[in-house]
Order: sequence, then C-alpha cells, then structure tokens
Amino acid sequence: MEEKRKHLRVKKRLKSEVHSEQGVTLSATFDMSHGGLFVTTPEPIGEGSEVELALYLPGQDPVSLKGIIRWKREDESEQSKAGMGIEFVGASDETIKSLKKHFG
Repeated sequence: MEEKRKHLRVKKRLKSEVHSEQGVTLSATFDMSHGGLFVTTPEPIGEGSEVELALYLPGQDPVSLKGIIRWKREDESEQSKAGMGIEFVGASDETIKSLKKHFG
C-alpha cells in the first residue's frame, strides 16, 4: 500500500482534549507528526468534523490547535486502538515550533 502521509509520524503519548459539536473527548495521543495526530478514544467523532484540540506538553501550558477528523477506527484489537486521525488546520508557526521541539 502506498504511503499517503506528508510528514513522518512519531510515537508520542500526550494527554489531549478534543472539543467538537458532539462534546469533549478526553484522551491521549498515540502518534503525531507536524501535520496531525492519532488520538485514541472508544467513541471517535465522524470524518470531516472540525475540532479544537488541547495538547498537554510536559512542562508547558496546553497547546491549542484546530483540526479536521480525516479518518476514524471504531474497532479495537491487540494491534490497533479505536480512535481518530486528525489533520492540523491553520497551525501557527509558533505552535508548530513548540511541537517540533517536543517530538523532533
């Protein structure tokens, strides 16, 4: 299968909040890149939904980002967790710099 990602993904566990019209999902990131992340949650939000994220980087104030749900996985197995892939939208250079410092 051809790789579609534009950015290298790095396994990172961070506390996160996903705010949407459906409510707030408290969760953790599973992996992330400069362009987006995967959030584990037993009840993923529908594809195409716009969300606001709060990422809790160690030793810093939460980082706020906007994003769009690009895909979701509702079934969970030993190899893959339920959750959703979120693409960052309109992230500032300062925010991207902060993320780059954290995950390289």
